[in-house]
Amino acid sequence: MNWQRIGWLVVALVLVWAGWPARAQSEAPEYQIKAALLYKVALFVEWPDRAFESPSSPFVVGVLGGDPFGPWLEQELGGMRIGDHPVEIRRLKRASQGRDCHMVFISRSDEMRLDEVLDELRSMPVLTVSDRSGFCETGGMIGLVPHQNHVRIALNADSAERVGLTISATLQRVALSVYSTPNKGHR
Repeated sequence: MNWQRIGWLVVALVLVWAGWPARAQSEAPEYQIKAALLYKVALFVEWPDRAFESPSSPFVVGVLGGDPFGPWLEQELGGMRIGDHPVEIRRLKRASQGRDCHMVFISRSDEMRLDEVLDELRSMPVLTVSDRSGFCETGGMIGLVPHQNHVRIALNADSAERVGLTISATLQRVALSVYSTPNKGHR
């Protein structure tokens, strides 16, 4: 049993459940908090073996559109691991580049082409994340939403399941909102 991983999961669970402490949020910039949540969310998602070329290949996090994170993504995720996979960060210009990622953060600057982006990734085991309002209702998987001075998680487990991802029951229980997407053969 990997006690270090279990310890990280417990810490992540407490932080997600608590919605990240208000004091920490008031002291940290918004996108530093969101960068940390990307890592914590990934700990509660299972990717199919086919999502990785090898047991030690990188876990790729892509940012599509204007990068709101600045240095925070590297600071919060640099040097981290998801399971046995070192985290690698990529800035993406096109939705098709997200097919080589495990998690894609879709920035608000790409809001106009959200349907195109979700359609491009619909058959790939890629966790889609955004802080765009209504993201999970439109088929996105993880929404980072403001709630009472906290950043909370909204999720659409149906969208994740359709591409072979499993969102843990623990994350589903602590999510602010859980949405379903009618099965239209996509997203």
